Amino acid sequence: MRKLDEEILRAFFQYEEYQMHRLRFERLLHPELLELKKLDKLPPISETKKIKVEELGKIGFGEEFYQKMLAGEEKKQTDLEELTASHPLWLSLPRIKSFGLLTCGKFIAAGGDIDRCPTSSGFWYGMGLDIVDGKAPRRIRGKRDVIRKIPAFPHVTRVGEQIRQQMLMQNPFFHELYLMHKADYLARYPDKPLMFAHKHGQRISQKVFYSCLWKCWREAYGLPAPYPYVFDILKHSDGHLIDISDFSESEK
Repeated sequence: MRKLDEEILRAFFQYEEYQMHRLRFERLLHPELLELKKLDKLPPISETKKIKVEELGKIGFGEEFYQKMLAGEEKKQTDLEELTASHPLWLSLPRIKSFGLLTCGKFIAAGGDIDRCPTSSGFWYGMGLDIVDGKAPRRIRGKRDVIRKIPAFPHVTRVGEQIRQQMLMQNPFFHELYLMHKADYLARYPDKPLMFAHKHGQRISQKVFYSCLWKCWREAYGLPAPYPYVFDILKHSDGHLIDISDFSESEK
């Protein structure tokens, strides 16, 4: 793994750990700060919660610990953004709505060692977007042995979910791709549940977006990045290939 990519990954792990603990204790100690708790009047604190807060405080997990996690998260977010600002991928990207500096840093951390992914399909595999026998691999309730567990690390799938939701809600071109592939699935499988079409539209849109980012990342390091099949098949109505500029704010 290249040095800058490794530094970003290390900063990301620290940032995520601080954030996880900050959120956990924010729910306990400061529920008024959470958006989900924005009520006219907060419910009374139960005796169980009071006891939990007291006992955690006795072993060092009180207000002081919460403030330490809060400060650590802010510091590591700054570190992550500063490292990302000098990364070749960020410097080569057009500005993309909902894909800012912090999100780009998370994506680089999730992507890991780009030298190990000479093809877009290999990159999808590591990012948890590959398929098995034409179907997305998924766990089955009550069964431990499936064809193959989802290959991505937990932090990779968390980042992927964040990117997918942000892009779907805020990026017009990503949303356009989603609607197109959702409609295509519904046309081919009209009897299947709507959720299947929704998931399919999300998945294909993210694969196209990741392919564009993969190509930019590889080329930024001077590595070969042959066009994957999605670029040959998924074209605009005027015939030109989809690339990263289509997701750009300046193109809208």
